[in-house]
Amino acid sequence: MVFYIYICLLPVMLMMIIEGFIWIKFLPVKVKIMTFFILIAMIFRYISISVLFLSNNIKYLYMLKIPFFLNLIAIPLMALTVMYIFMRKDNTKFYYIFAISAILFGYYGFIMHGYGVVLENVQQYQVVLGYTMYFPKDSYIYWIYIVFNTLVVFLALGFMGKNNPNKFGIYMMILAACITAAEYISWLLGVRILVQTVLGDMSWTAVLIYALNKVKKKSLPDC
Repeated sequence: MVFYIYICLLPVMLMMIIEGFIWIKFLPVKVKIMTFFILIAMIFRYISISVLFLSNNIKYLYMLKIPFFLNLIAIPLMALTVMYIFMRKDNTKFYYIFAISAILFGYYGFIMHGYGVVLENVQQYQVVLGYTMYFPKDSYIYWIYIVFNTLVVFLALGFMGKNNPNKFGIYMMILAACITAAEYISWLLGVRILVQTVLGDMSWTAVLIYALNKVKKKSLPDC
């Protein structure tokens, strides 16, 4: 049953990403550029996940290392972008997200070059012929990702007490961050819910689609 849920989630995720491309035309230029990069990164990740899922030969699969882990930078940038949309203040500029993205790019290049990955044949479900890829559990990479999502929860809770017109969007952010952190913590503890860690990706993408839909209805001021 879980296997069929998983194979249904993959095309749903791809459709959500495509929907995101449709909505970005309503964004201010700087936010549009960042959102376009986020969606490109996620679509490359899910193409690589699909290739791993369908493959029955390990040859050349290590070449998917770079696109496969793009969520490690795309999701933090997605979180910062939706926070900017939901918590928009006139004195808040978008430039800081570009600065953070440069840092994340450097961090990503470092871990891609400095850390090996485990490529594993999926044996959780007998009908699955594909592979999965992950960093060794003793590396700190996933813990940084978990800490980031935990900080998002506390930051969003801090904004709940303020005069924010989009409390539902803040609730969605908190839920997405909690799902993402819980998914990776459970994986580190040896509890693998799905073949790949896609629940957090889907949760954050749903928040982004909601945020883009809000922008469509009421455009952001120039940033």
